[in-house]
Amino acid sequence: MKEKTKQKIRKVLRISFWCCMVIGLGISLGFSDRQQSIAPCTGLDITIRADSDNFFIQQSDVKQMLLDRGDSIINQPASSINIPELEYVLNSHAAVAHAEVYMTVEGKMKIDIEQRKPLLRIINCDGEGYYIDETGTLMPLSDKFTSRVLIVSGRLFEPYSKRYMYSMDEIEKNPNVKDRTWLDDLFRLAQFIEKDEFWSAQVQQMVINSDNDIELVPRIGDQRIIFGDAQDMELKFDKLMKFYLKGLNTTGWWDSYSIINLKFKNQIVCTKKS
Repeated sequence: MKEKTKQKIRKVLRISFWCCMVIGLGISLGFSDRQQSIAPCTGLDITIRADSDNFFIQQSDVKQMLLDRGDSIINQPASSINIPELEYVLNSHAAVAHAEVYMTVEGKMKIDIEQRKPLLRIINCDGEGYYIDETGTLMPLSDKFTSRVLIVSGRLFEPYSKRYMYSMDEIEKNPNVKDRTWLDDLFRLAQFIEKDEFWSAQVQQMVINSDNDIELVPRIGDQRIIFGDAQDMELKFDKLMKFYLKGLNTTGWWDSYSIINLKFKNQIVCTKKS
């Protein structure tokens, strides 16, 4: 009986010990959180990921955005800083794909920003310019930086204001948005070109010509490459590659044509230089 009593006492003591530990830890964490919430912000730690050497937004721009809102941030208690609102403001910037804001244990405000990545640059008939980014969403030009991407010009009438609120994917899936334009074909074509090492180096521009066909402007060669629309793009590029390979292996053959027309199925129609 005495041994059983001792075991019960030891069990009670163990439980009491762990209860005290949990309560103490909770009090400690609560005190720590309170101390951290009233501690002043000691500084900003801003990280901007610049994939593909895009520099549309800089640390000075982020700081200015905070100042424009009247937020000094520095020396303010952490509890008085509206972090969700700051994230909303930063994510509203035209060059920002995603922004995350949080306080570190050292008392600094950490701001992580991922920039949007342009895929092609549009110049419409009115001379208005804008980008389409890798998600298929329109993006305004910047007076700070110009991205070296595929350029599209010619008979393009779509203004930035008509499509900037939707991505290509949203337009594709949303039955209430019936606004498919040349931008959809150009986006899909640009995606294909960017993923191919050869074509991304060879195609420097696209033009919508007077016949409403896409023309490819090559870096090497002076031919007009009539591509048509984006239908069967893989087959069309395959035909063009075969033409290049044959032309490169035949002296003078490649340079003898002014127009390479890929619109027609299973054939290439070429026009000789006069």
